[in-house]
Amino acid sequence: MLLIFDLDGTVLDTYPLIRETFIQLFERFLPEYQYDETDLQSFFGPGLLDTFTKIGCSEEKAKHLFREYRKLNANLQPKYLRMFPDTREVLQALKDRGHKMAILSNKINEAITSNLKQMNLLSFFDLIIGIDQVKKPKPNREGIDLIKKMLNVEKCIYIGDTKTDMATAINAGIDGIGVGWALTSKEDLLAAGAKYVASDMKDLLKIVRDNYV
Repeated sequence: MLLIFDLDGTVLDTYPLIRETFIQLFERFLPEYQYDETDLQSFFGPGLLDTFTKIGCSEEKAKHLFREYRKLNANLQPKYLRMFPDTREVLQALKDRGHKMAILSNKINEAITSNLKQMNLLSFFDLIIGIDQVKKPKPNREGIDLIKKMLNVEKCIYIGDTKTDMATAINAGIDGIGVGWALTSKEDLLAAGAKYVASDMKDLLKIVRDNYV
């Protein structure tokens, strides 16, 4: 069984990093933009260019903010990037059970790889697919199909923390497991189509062990 994971809010606790990056970005390059905590949370998950476009930036401005965001994020990463409790132990247990594992994220591949390297988790994953490697990002099924093809595996599940992640699984015709340790509630994940919702990493291990070979 192939286990495909989202990154932000699923494998890594990146919200503090993403939140601080946006705050500093807006302060430096978009000081007229007014936002609140709910707005900051809404930026957690979608691709950056889509986010900047949705808040009214031109295509040129969005590309500029994208480049500056990446610089800021890289500088802030050592201070703000975190890992959820028991992540390394659970990934090792899943690997020991023979599961192939991959990442599908609406981040670019370089950023995903950098995050995983800092947390010493990169070696657990057989493949990483970022938004820059697909024509249509999540919730389109393209990324799931690409991973299945590249790893030559048909049976898989998708594990993520947002409604978009659950929609991605549904669109791909596979089970979606929601994780309830980020910003989306268990109730919202179930309403979005999650087959199961894990309360923590150890609970995720149990769900996979009990339901997927």
